[in-house]
Amino acid sequence: MATVLLDTNVASYLHPKKKNSVERKLYEPHIIGNIPALSFQTVAELWKWPEKNGWGHAQIQGFDAFLHQFVILPYDYRLAQTWASVSVQCEAQGRRLESGDCWIASTAVAHNVTLLTHDHHLVGLNVNGLTVISYINQTTTP
Repeated sequence: MATVLLDTNVASYLHPKKKNSVERKLYEPHIIGNIPALSFQTVAELWKWPEKNGWGHAQIQGFDAFLHQFVILPYDYRLAQTWASVSVQCEAQGRRLESGDCWIASTAVAHNVTLLTHDHHLVGLNVNGLTVISYINQTTTP
């Protein structure tokens, strides 16, 4: 059993409202039997749903329960150092990551876990210690 880091989009596919999505079915084999984890950054991004949409108390409680099924990998000093390294490596390749994407990729590197993502910004990066699984090219058209 390994820990896998879910990018925000992949975590969203596990929400009960998306149980029949094509994307969910693609990523589930990498999640089932493993320990699904989220970066602190993903938790913040997901909390935008209730904030943006004015969810009521019951919806927020359900959402909170949904988030608590994951291991949350927090910020720490070493992660900040890793963020700087990942950012510089990406810039050297001409690929400047948004800050949030860099935090998520850096979390995977710092914790030596595979990143499951459906974000084209995180696919094809040549970053030391970063392993990415993505099916983005199987569900989108150019």
